[in-house]
Amino acid sequence: MARRIATAVAVGAVLVTVGTAAAVYAANDTDPEPDLPEPDMQTAMHLETDALQGTGLEIPKDWAIVDVRTEHHDERAVTVIRHQPDEMRLGGPHATVVLDAEGTILGYTRLTEEDAGAALLDEAEAERHARNFLRELDPGYLEGLSVNFVQRHDEAITAADGTELTVSGMKVKFHHDGGLYAWVIIGPDGRVLTFERDIAWDSGQGRRGTQMWLHDSWIAAYEGTGPQPDAPYAVAKP
Repeated sequence: MARRIATAVAVGAVLVTVGTAAAVYAANDTDPEPDLPEPDMQTAMHLETDALQGTGLEIPKDWAIVDVRTEHHDERAVTVIRHQPDEMRLGGPHATVVLDAEGTILGYTRLTEEDAGAALLDEAEAERHARNFLRELDPGYLEGLSVNFVQRHDEAITAADGTELTVSGMKVKFHHDGGLYAWVIIGPDGRVLTFERDIAWDSGQGRRGTQMWLHDSWIAAYEGTGPQPDAPYAVAKP
């Protein structure tokens, strides 16, 4: 049975969450999950700084870390680090990074009010920017990728005053020859809005199998504060 044991401890303005959760696997995956380490603020900060260096992925300078948690990315233990301009608030502008113990970036997103409403790049330009980013990040990984599609992708955020905004980019979805998926969402200025890799697909349910730590509606469902999103979102099992 899925379970989550959580304690919340204030560290300055930071909420540190300890969680254990049954991962959502593809139908043929029966590997056990690893034990989760205690989240540690200093370790998380150093891990993130080292991982982002030289990638072009940025966190807005005036945004604080509002949440650090240890969770699972399928069978891998990961640290999820969330930044926001004000307080911890699902649905608001945020920048979130998902890192494994070796500092591999498994997820990154940056959704700001300033990125809403601008004109998008065309498909060829978006793919070029996505490939350039991956070439700098991990050229060996890029060699195993082929493009599935390039298309517009929208994400909704809610400003502090309640205004609902749409942040749009061009999603370049890849399939890796190892069987998993990755994508890069390129913003209007060629900057990476979102990156995810090593994502499993649950063909039996017709939806994503890997957890969704960049997606607030999924997190709300996982924490029991919101409904389960429809497919292709993963099933949220705390």
